[in-house]
Amino acid sequence: MELIDFDYGLEDIHRFITNENQSLVIRGKSGTGRTTLALEIAKSHLDKFEVIFITRNISLNNLHSRFPWTKKVLKSYNIISINTNPDFILSEASIILNTIMNTLSNRIQKIEDPFIPLKEKPRPFIILEIWDNITKELDNNDIIRTQKILSSLIDKNGGFIIFLTEDMNNTDIDNLIDGIITLDQSFYKSYRLREMQIYKLKGTGINRSKIAFTLADGMFRTFSSLSHKINFDKKNNFIFLSHKEKIFSTGNQRLDNKLQGGFKKGSIISLEIEEEVDRFAFVPIFVPLVLNFVSQNYGALVISAWDQHTLAVTRYITPFVNQKFLNKYFKIMGSSNEIKKAKKHSEQMPSYIIPGIEGDFINTFNMWEREYEELRTRTDGCLVTVDFSFVELQYQNELLDIQKAIINFSSHIRSFNDLLVMVSRPNYKSLEVMKSVSDIHLKLLEFNGAVMLAAIKPQFFLYNVQTDQNAGYPRSHFIESS
Repeated sequence: MELIDFDYGLEDIHRFITNENQSLVIRGKSGTGRTTLALEIAKSHLDKFEVIFITRNISLNNLHSRFPWTKKVLKSYNIISINTNPDFILSEASIILNTIMNTLSNRIQKIEDPFIPLKEKPRPFIILEIWDNITKELDNNDIIRTQKILSSLIDKNGGFIIFLTEDMNNTDIDNLIDGIITLDQSFYKSYRLREMQIYKLKGTGINRSKIAFTLADGMFRTFSSLSHKINFDKKNNFIFLSHKEKIFSTGNQRLDNKLQGGFKKGSIISLEIEEEVDRFAFVPIFVPLVLNFVSQNYGALVISAWDQHTLAVTRYITPFVNQKFLNKYFKIMGSSNEIKKAKKHSEQMPSYIIPGIEGDFINTFNMWEREYEELRTRTDGCLVTVDFSFVELQYQNELLDIQKAIINFSSHIRSFNDLLVMVSRPNYKSLEVMKSVSDIHLKLLEFNGAVMLAAIKPQFFLYNVQTDQNAGYPRSHFIESS
């Protein structure tokens, strides 16, 4: 599993600019992130360009308070503030345009240094934030003429220009523009979801046309898909986050902060995984939680899906914790067939792998309870995880018993102030029962190829989920959707 690359999703745009294109339109309503995206793009091309930002009346301090990271991107003398107040004499579009052209010409002349070789001269990278102020009084022919004038200036100086606009309907100038991007936002529950759509990048292939992103911390950050690769080149034991007197840490500081310290002892957690989300999307949440328990002498009982090879689960866990801790504080339920197959080939199964029971669900559930009771005699607290959607598939004729078991198991674990995390999927009978008994209901969903973790009950966060292994062990990375 790899650390998220924050530039993932912008590679096509960067390649589009290096392909000697000259113009880009970013469309979107106010607040969708047009200016932030434009500045983010500019930041990656400072080796070839000098950024010129043309905006409404705005102070340098105000700009830096909105985008603190732009101090290295924008020089104070390259922020051109144009008065677009309707009562001001320069509010007429033609006068505003002349002011911009004269200012740009003067600024570009200052960029040029006769002692610098032509190939090494920084070229103007213009972000035109007041494009709508120029065009609002013009008809389409004048808008096209104005765009051609600006493009001529850019072409003459080997520069690049980004037009920012709220106009989503006027597409008459699209054929004159090299690239077109639209930003939009929608809502899931009370959470904001942002989307970038790339419609056109001249001479450049578009690998991802729809990309989820966030504006958290005043920066434009794309969300990437979840990788399941494991890098064992740099392997360390998991560094745990200590449990508190009344709180179990999740093993992730950011998630702990959102949960006011972590999961309260005695909590029941339900996790719903949407159908289009791969089951391994649970790993970045599940693995650090298990490791955080076992690493500090707390028990963890994992009841994995019946169709899943046990070693496919343990490979994410066992390399990153002391073997003695594993043998004493960790248990995972394996399938009977898997154990029989290992014995047939004279393979030694680790002591923490417990063979499952063939037969009806009641016998299986009784075994869960026995293993849980035995494990908790060794420790001051236990984590139990179980995937009930696959339990339903295995015991399709015993749904009522399964629903009763969810209630009873929850009550039992709650009474000992331990932690139960139950997993299921939409349209399963188990899900509704899980939601009814849980203190916290989480949901994993897919948005434009990115895996998102939403707190549904109560509603207090929406994150893009990634895994960061830079520490040498699986570590969750949560990026807030904002």
